[in-house]
Amino acid sequence: MSDPSAVHLALFSRSLCCNVRTATVAFTVYYLVSSLLVCVDMTVWVFNGNDMCGFIHSEHLTHGQQMFDTTSNFLLLVVMMISCIFVLVGLHKGCSHQLVPFIVQLYLDVALSVMSLFSSPWGLPGTPTYEESVKLVLYFTGEKELGREEMARFTLIFGVLFVLYLLMKVYMAHVVTRCYYVLRMAAEASKSQGVEKGVSVELPSYDEALKLPPKDEPPAYQLP
Repeated sequence: MSDPSAVHLALFSRSLCCNVRTATVAFTVYYLVSSLLVCVDMTVWVFNGNDMCGFIHSEHLTHGQQMFDTTSNFLLLVVMMISCIFVLVGLHKGCSHQLVPFIVQLYLDVALSVMSLFSSPWGLPGTPTYEESVKLVLYFTGEKELGREEMARFTLIFGVLFVLYLLMKVYMAHVVTRCYYVLRMAAEASKSQGVEKGVSVELPSYDEALKLPPKDEPPAYQLP
C-alpha cells in the first residue's frame, strides 16, 4: 500500500499539466535570460544614447534623476539575476529557503506591473508599457502618428496581450510558491524517515544470540 503522504506530495507537485519543479526551472531561466537581455540593452542605451527596446526616461526628469533612474534599474536587474541563480542552486540542493527571494520578486513584479498601467515608471525594467509600445510601433512602421482606428485597434491588442502577460506572471508566482512547499515537504519527509531509521534497533540473529554470554547467573541449588 502506498504512503498517503507520498501520494499527497506527488499530487501537490503538479500544476495543470506541468511538474512544478520543471516549470520553476523554465521560469527561472526565462527571468534570467530576459533580465540579462534588458541589462545589455540598457548598457547599449547608456553608451549610445539610443533606446532599442522601449526603455526611455521621462522628459521632465533632470540629468541627475535620469542617472539615478538608470542606476536603480541596473541594481534591480542584478538582484533579479542573483535571485534566479539562488533558485537554480536551491533546486539542485533541495533547499526551499533559497526560493524565497525569487518568490518575493515575482509577487512584487505582479503588483508593479498592475501599477504600471496607471504610471509607466512603476514597472520593473523590461515591463511593457503602453507609451513605449506605441513608440515601437511608430518606429517599425515609419509613421509619425497612428490614426484613430489604428490607435483603437492597437489599444485593444495591447490590452489583451498585457492581460495575458499578467496572467503568466501570476501563474509563475503560483508555480514557484508551490515548488517551495514541495521542497519543504520533501525535506521534512526525508528528515522524519531518517529519525525513524535512527531509532530502530537491529536485533541479533539466532546464532549470534546463542553466542552471547548470559547477563545474570542462575542462583546456586541448595539441598534442604
